[in-house]
Amino acid sequence: MTETVSVFGITDILLWGMLFLSMLGILHPIRVQDGLLEALSWGIFWFAYRLGVQISSNETEKQHLVQYIQWLAIVVALIGWLPYVIRVAGRLSSVFGYPNATAAFLGAVLLLRPHSKLVQIILGVSLLGTGSRAGVGLFLVVFTGQQILLGIPSVYEWRQRFQKKGLKGLWPILLVLASTIFLLLYNRPVWDNFASIGFSSSSWQERLVYYKDGITLAWNAGGLPQAGGWMAFPTVQRFPYWTADPHSGFIHILLNQGILGVLSVGIWIIYSLAQAWKYWSKSRPELEETRSQVQAWGALLFLGLHSLVDADFSFAALGFLFWLLFGMIQKREERIRHSIFVHKLAANLSGKGMLVLSITLCLGSGNVLLNPTLLEREQSWNKQANQWREQDPVKSNVLWDRSLNWDQTQVGTRRDQASHLLRRGNLETGLKAVEEVIDWQPFDPETYEWAQAIVWDTAEVQRHTYPEKASMLYRWVESVPQKIEDRVALLTPTDRLLWRGYKDFQPSQHIQLLAEYARQR
Repeated sequence: MTETVSVFGITDILLWGMLFLSMLGILHPIRVQDGLLEALSWGIFWFAYRLGVQISSNETEKQHLVQYIQWLAIVVALIGWLPYVIRVAGRLSSVFGYPNATAAFLGAVLLLRPHSKLVQIILGVSLLGTGSRAGVGLFLVVFTGQQILLGIPSVYEWRQRFQKKGLKGLWPILLVLASTIFLLLYNRPVWDNFASIGFSSSSWQERLVYYKDGITLAWNAGGLPQAGGWMAFPTVQRFPYWTADPHSGFIHILLNQGILGVLSVGIWIIYSLAQAWKYWSKSRPELEETRSQVQAWGALLFLGLHSLVDADFSFAALGFLFWLLFGMIQKREERIRHSIFVHKLAANLSGKGMLVLSITLCLGSGNVLLNPTLLEREQSWNKQANQWREQDPVKSNVLWDRSLNWDQTQVGTRRDQASHLLRRGNLETGLKAVEEVIDWQPFDPETYEWAQAIVWDTAEVQRHTYPEKASMLYRWVESVPQKIEDRVALLTPTDRLLWRGYKDFQPSQHIQLLAEYARQR
């Protein structure tokens, strides 16, 4: 009920804009394929939104869809408890493979308030079983807000309910207590995870590092959209960690759609909340329509807030659920007061026509991504570069550049190019390429050994013909141990707490020996 939906509303503009910015990020990529996937994701989200809008005019269809979502949540919850389903540190992950994503899904469905108490208990206990501190905490906050908006029952009302139902009214409470005790005994790691709650825990500290690194990457990119922007995190990390997602929807958009994407989402959120408040201020809490709106908005708010501290919308099911629900709570425009031409255009594009257009967009984007030539383009360029290595070194270098522009995360390709440049006598460019390899693998001892060895070999070749250039290369070889020590020296106390193995990150005997030989040269 947040906006009057005509042919093309502010939400459509937002989703199309994010799709366009995703494609724009391909012009400034870390990995082009990620930009195409981003565009496809926003196309699917638009399809989900238009599907929700299509359903919004039919109350029966909306009720059925909510029931299907609840049944799906029950299946997801029960699968998580099966004995042969893999759990992450004892925490329920079910079909998502990630406990926090499972918690986001179950919490959102719980906030839709299933009518069956048994369903509520199953989903509630399973939500606890995920061990997601942010998921449980945000659920309680949003649930409390829902109760305040809908009106918390008074003591008299609770007494009336108890007198009417007698002891039968206590069975849900007893079942919750029994289930919680069972969970405590059956799945102890979950409670251990809850016990470590707080901003001093390593989980929160690591996330703060991800956010800081994400902002640094966005700053380095000038706030422009960058396809696969997060995949450059090795170049800015202060200690070794591996994550395919920055664990924040804000950072994800900042990197992939840039500052313009963040501003667009911010404006859309303010507008949507303002429209929702305008509607609620004129509604009566006891009306069923108002209660449904509050429940749906509770699920949307929970998913949105949880995505700020986790990788929610990197899971397509959660993003699809969000935009489907948002589309379902829209109000269709009864009359379109425009010219005859606009009226006919609206009639042709609204409803099913817009839904067909969104499906076509998704299928078109997916067809592009399923093209083997497109997916393996960098591999074909690398193959050609290796074939032309001896016959046409310049062409090989151009092909490697093209491949790296397509996917900058290819460390193997960077190594091949650096070796090629040094052997062809392009010493300054080759050294720069070697240092870029180290930037992409800054905490891999084998990378330092490889870099030092290849520069040493080049120096040995240049020693008799170009002694000055050889001296420059020997000095670089000699500096490798110091490069490693400098990495450790920059660590803060928090970094050292999160990376317990920093003491073992030292120059190997091979590196020290080669550095000493280089000093003597």
